[in-house]
Order: sequence, then C-alpha cells, then structure tokens
Amino acid sequence: MAGKWWKVSPSIYQRLRDGGAELPDEGGGSEVVWAPGARDGVLIYHWNGQADEEELRRLSVAIDTLKPAAVRKAIGEARIVSLVDALLADVSSANLDHDGVYELGYALATESDEREAVKLGIALLGLFDAGNHRDELMTLGRHDEFTLFAMIALRNTDDDPTADLWALARQVHGWGRIHLVEHLAQASDPAVREWIVRQGFRNDVATAYLAGTAAGAGDLAGRLAGTPDDELLEAAGQILAALTDEVGPVVGMPGYPEGRRAAELYLGHIEARTGDDRSAPGELRHFLYVHALRDYVAEHWPELLPRCAGILARPIWAELAPAALAGADDDAAFRHAVQACELLGVPTAGALRDRLRVDPYDGAHWYALMRQATPQDVDETLTLASEVLPLAEIASGPGQDSGAGPTRRPHRALDMVLQRLTDWPGRGWPLIAAGLASPVVRNRNMAIRALSAWDHATLPADARTAAAAALRAEPDPEVRERLARLHEGGGDAQSTVPR
Repeated sequence: MAGKWWKVSPSIYQRLRDGGAELPDEGGGSEVVWAPGARDGVLIYHWNGQADEEELRRLSVAIDTLKPAAVRKAIGEARIVSLVDALLADVSSANLDHDGVYELGYALATESDEREAVKLGIALLGLFDAGNHRDELMTLGRHDEFTLFAMIALRNTDDDPTADLWALARQVHGWGRIHLVEHLAQASDPAVREWIVRQGFRNDVATAYLAGTAAGAGDLAGRLAGTPDDELLEAAGQILAALTDEVGPVVGMPGYPEGRRAAELYLGHIEARTGDDRSAPGELRHFLYVHALRDYVAEHWPELLPRCAGILARPIWAELAPAALAGADDDAAFRHAVQACELLGVPTAGALRDRLRVDPYDGAHWYALMRQATPQDVDETLTLASEVLPLAEIASGPGQDSGAGPTRRPHRALDMVLQRLTDWPGRGWPLIAAGLASPVVRNRNMAIRALSAWDHATLPADARTAAAAALRAEPDPEVRERLARLHEGGGDAQSTVPR
C-alpha cells in the first residue's frame, strides 16, 4: 500500500499523539458547529432513522478497493456513525483480503486529517484484535469525537477491556464519557461502579444523560440508606436534581424505580446537616438540588413537599449565598452562587460585573447580568460591555461564520448581550453596530432583532447609515431579507430566535 496520503496538515492521530486537542477543521470557521462528538451523540440519542442506502453502497464499493484515497473520496458528507453497523456487516461477509482491510483501517485511522475517515478506520480496526493497536486506539479515544469508535474497537480483544475503558472515561468529559459510562455501568468491578456514582456521571453535555445510569449502577438509594460522606451526598443531590429533567430522550426519574426512596433519604441527610446547630458545612449547592426536587415532588410526591419547603426556608442559605458569591474561586462555584442568590433575592449584578472585568468573554455571566438588568443599572452594564468587548475586532465584516471555536468567544459574549437588547430599545447602539458587521451570522441576526425594537421614526442617522451599509454587504440571503425589511421601516417579522 502507498505511504502517507494526507496533503496539507498532519494527520489527526499525529496531532492527538503530540498533545494537540484541536482538529484540522476547527478554529472558528463556518463548517464545524458541533462540540466534539456532539453530532454523533445527537444522531444516536435523538435520531431513529436508517442508513442512507446510496451512501452505504458508495462506501462499500470504495472499501472493496482497499485504497484509502478512494474511501476518503467516497465518504463525502456521510456520517459514519449512521452507517458503521451496516458497513462492518458488509465487510465481514465480503470475501476481502484480511491483511488489506487491516492496512486500510490502520491508514485511515492514523494517516487521515478528516474526522469521518478516522472513524471508519477505527471501526475497521475493531474487526481485529484490539491488542495489536491498543496505543493508537487509546490516543484517538482521548478525544470525544472518536471515543465511541475507540470504545467499540477496544472491546474486540482477548483481554477484559474494562481497565482501558475506565482509564479513557476519566480522561474525556463530553459525549465520549457518556458512551463509556453507559458501557462501564455493566462492569462487575465494584470500584468502577463506585466511581460512576461519585464522579463518573458528570459530563460537559448534560448531567441528565448519565444520572439514571449512575443511580442504578451505583445503587444510590442503598448508599444513602447508610451514612454517606460529603462527596457521595453532593453526588446524590446532583443526580437526583438531574433526574427531574425528563426532556427529550432522557428517561429521568421514572427510569429509576427507587427514585422516591433515594429522594426521601437524601432530604433526611440534608435536614440533619442544616439543622439548628449548624455544625455541618451546609454546602450551598444542596440548596439548588433541593429547589429542583421541590418542583418535582410537588407534582409527583406531594408528601415530600413540606420537607423540601422546610429545608429551603432555613436561614443558613441566606447566610451562605452572599459569602459564596464573594469567595467563589472557580467559575462553577460562582455560577452556583449566582443561581442561589437569584432564588434568594440577593443582588448579584455587582459581582457579575466584577467577574466580567476579569473574563469579559464569559457568555453565561453576560446572560445572567442582562437577564436581571433594571432601568437603574442597564446603562452601566452596556457601558461595561462596550469597554471590555473588542467591538472593532468583532466588526470585521459579514461572513457565514457559525461562531464556533475558541477564537469566537468574544462574538458569543456579544450575542448574550444583543439577545436581551429587545427589552431596552434605544440603548446599546455601539454593541448593535458591531453585531451588524460581525462575521458571525447569529450576531448579525441578533443585532437586527435588537434594532427592530427601536422606534424606526427616531432611528439616529448613524444607525440608518450602518443598516444600509450592512444590507449592501450582507452575503446571507435570509439575513439580507431581514435587513431589507428593517431598512424599509417594516421591522423584523421573525418572531423566533434566529440562528
């Protein structure tokens, strides 16, 4: 087989082996809009369709040639996750040279600079003993985009892959962890199950995806019947709160038969830890967990509602929340403190503005600040945004950019401000002007949406000039149509949040 066949950039495997984390097609362009592994995860959890027959036929023919370049060309826009089972069945039943299939898979997995080709290569390697290429699979599996495929391949080995899969699960935090934990929940090793219920359920996608898995595999109710330590009690609160989320494909509390028992035991422990003696730390996050449980039990287990209400009414929370807001040393703790303070009626605007002076690109903080803006402080917030956001850099000219990637954090931060400006017509023009000239499509849509809330008859001259210039330069047909309506004085007819 011919040697190296990538032309422009190092292979994905080389990048990951050398410590890189960004794939060749990432970095703020218009093509990649998904977090690593997200598109495959959504296809698995939310899509119940079947493989495209034409894509399947095209790829099967290309694999028969045993040529990486032919396979790469045949992949096109195909998503390997939706084809892989049928493809592997075809390959396994075909009369192909096994050595040739192995070399093809290895070349695709280790020499390609395209993610779908790498996935197909990993899948083909999974037809052989994974022990022969464990190092390569572990390297690729540490990136959430490829974890699912590496997991399946590693399971095809003469040895028990649990140790390798557990090692990978502790190194990934997105969709890769979701796939691995769901598999590891079947492991017989009690240490693995202990890790899942204490830590492994946490991920960067949504805790709800793994909450039920952790509760069942880790015997949450059984553990709460004993004397849980602080770590386990914290995990229990987070799991139970997540189980109240039953949106989409997540089963939620109905999928955990011992949910009511676990909730009652958890509430008992929190009651004891936040009692009048206040000898226990009274972790503020438990206030948020009990608050989430209260809304659920009110509908499903009303007999537990007085216990939730009693816990939430205790004065310890009003003491902990402001202290946590002032002393939070990481973003997660600060966000929890902001959320608790808002529920308790404790002002957070000053703390949020202080935080944004340190990290002006934190979109969640801008969203929280704009959501609670009042006529008395909105101008201070908008002035801060104009000062700390690089508006001149953002206004680099319209394009078809999705806003994904680390280089677009300023644009996403601006987006959080713009989407709330419909509540404040006549304010924030420098921010709207930057949004109109941003390469990120959503920035421009949000700027148009904000500007449409203004009284068109009293639009300042520079706003009219900027809108007219934006209309002439706009490359996106849908955005151009919205700009034309705005320019003609008809406002913005689109009622839904634009992309």
